[in-house]
Amino acid sequence: MEISTAIVLCILIAVLFFIGGYVIGKRSAGGPSDGTTEAALREQLATAQTRAELLDRQRTEDRQQFQSQHQILQMLGPLSQQLDQLGTQVAQLERDRGQQYGQLSQQLRTAHLTDSALLENTQKLVASLRSSSARGHWGEVQLRRIVEAAGMLQHTDFEEQVNLLVNTAERDGEQFRPDMLVHLPGGKSLVVDAKAPMSAILQAAEIPADGTEEDQRRRTEFEAAHARALRAHVKDLGTKKYWNALDNTPDLVLLFLPAESHLSAALEADGQLLDYSFSQGVAVVSPVSLLATLKSVAYAWQQENLVDNARTVFASARELYERLGLLGRRLDSLGKSINTTVTRFNSMMATLEGRVLPSARRLEELDASLDTITVAEPVQQSTRDVTAPELQANIDATVGSTQTE
Repeated sequence: MEISTAIVLCILIAVLFFIGGYVIGKRSAGGPSDGTTEAALREQLATAQTRAELLDRQRTEDRQQFQSQHQILQMLGPLSQQLDQLGTQVAQLERDRGQQYGQLSQQLRTAHLTDSALLENTQKLVASLRSSSARGHWGEVQLRRIVEAAGMLQHTDFEEQVNLLVNTAERDGEQFRPDMLVHLPGGKSLVVDAKAPMSAILQAAEIPADGTEEDQRRRTEFEAAHARALRAHVKDLGTKKYWNALDNTPDLVLLFLPAESHLSAALEADGQLLDYSFSQGVAVVSPVSLLATLKSVAYAWQQENLVDNARTVFASARELYERLGLLGRRLDSLGKSINTTVTRFNSMMATLEGRVLPSARRLEELDASLDTITVAEPVQQSTRDVTAPELQANIDATVGSTQTE
């Protein structure tokens, strides 16, 4: 750009010189002065000078702009490198994103297949639970899992399907088989029933919770029907009065619902259900509340076992103490017998030395071939007396009872 500007300036200067020479030539030739032509030439000269000045300023500005752009390019050099690196990283991220997208797509396909299988199994489960026998079996299985989770053992802490003969005004002489009998410490028992009605609540579960108003209305109707069926079953259980067929049993039967939602839906539809159940001698329990109850029973059994172990230890310690007393008495008797034996031994030794040996020595003097008689040394020690206060008290008590007799 600087070269082109310089060429233009040279051309303008040449034009100015040409015009100036032309004017000077005219004047020197003495031709007639034309004011109009002179004015026009002056105007053109002024215009040319103005353009020359503008071009000069433009050239200066172009030089400054070029220098500024050059400095900017120098400053943008590292930034360009960073942009190249950023572009490389973005390309790598794009490749990684493509791989991750492929993996995510595969996972989504797998999840879709899993959801489809789960939905199919759920539909099969719902269809199977429409049968009353299947619902009862499912409730029994859930009950068994909760009891085992509480740490109880079959035939030790609980029994299943026990025959009970009930004699009441409503059920005179009828025989029933509750689902489970939980044993309590002290020979008591607690009856658990798992045959709760579930048909209506399963139909309500098939309706989506975020459905239309008609769906919500039908769902509410099914939940109300579930609450009514549950209330009727509670009344039937209350008339059976299982506790009359058992000894030391609380007047209460646990009605087990295999899902928390079954109880919450019934209570939402019938807020007085729990009060009515307790008035009939029935406690409606969900898996969580039943597990807490059975955990308490298991803890009571642990405490009972600890008490039994403490009683056994106390009885064993008492027996050991009595045997130690007997051993002390016998040791004291043995010591006295040993002392009596020592006394008699020493008395016999005195008789031997004082009466028998003198006669034997006279025989030895008459017959030198006889061997010298060896005489035993007398016993100087005696047994140690019993000094322990426990043993001494036991010995004194034995001596006192002997003297009384």
